[in-house]
Amino acid sequence: MRLSIITHKLYKTRQICSAAIAYFLFGLGLLVMGLFFRLVSPLPLFSASMKQRWIRNCIHLGCLAFINIMRLFGLIKYTYKLSSMQKATPGHIVVANHPSLIDAVFLFAANKNMCCLVKGALWNNFFTGPVARLAGYIPNNTIEAVPMAVAKLHGGENLLIFPEGTRNSDNNNIHFKRGAANIAVAANADILPVKISCNPPALKKSDKWYNIPDEVVEFCLSSNEQIKLNECIDRTKPKTRQYRDLTQFLEQYYLQWTTR
Repeated sequence: MRLSIITHKLYKTRQICSAAIAYFLFGLGLLVMGLFFRLVSPLPLFSASMKQRWIRNCIHLGCLAFINIMRLFGLIKYTYKLSSMQKATPGHIVVANHPSLIDAVFLFAANKNMCCLVKGALWNNFFTGPVARLAGYIPNNTIEAVPMAVAKLHGGENLLIFPEGTRNSDNNNIHFKRGAANIAVAANADILPVKISCNPPALKKSDKWYNIPDEVVEFCLSSNEQIKLNECIDRTKPKTRQYRDLTQFLEQYYLQWTTR
């Protein structure tokens, strides 16, 4: 009995140390990238589109490295079932549920060129702010967020949004904010639904980074076919009604999908 307790404590210590190393390396990478692009951003040698492509590739590679380090350390396993995402037409909104802290990391690891809405704290941060701006991301705390998102979509970019706005591991209590619907209706953009499952639940909103389950956490990301707005809402209704109807449709869609 005593031996099993000691063994378990050693196992948890190894888990926490492994997670600490992975998060440290990820944070260090963000720091170095932030400093580098802060230095090169004023230089006129490279076009804005070239800088955006570079920084998005760096973000993609950094996220991919992070999840593979986590897998190498035996903390997670992950599976991608995103064939419909890979063949989707450009200019769509990627809508995903949000059960864990690292959901966005998985999606950026799977997609080299995707725009997203960024929280004001990250947008104004000394290190992450320049990276977010050069990547062409959109601050979520400005009244221009919707017009900026529409312009990105009409330009053929794909936009990632978590309509829940924050982490939620309760699949029986899904509540979406209207931001995704507002942008989709304004841009007449298709929606590419992505389901993220996390078993056992981990890195929830109430969890610290070191609250790690004993077993390996298995993530699975799957996508369905694109949803066209005229297939799920009445486009002749007033815009405010369309926002509400689309939000309700997406809530019910995910409630049925995630509880299967």
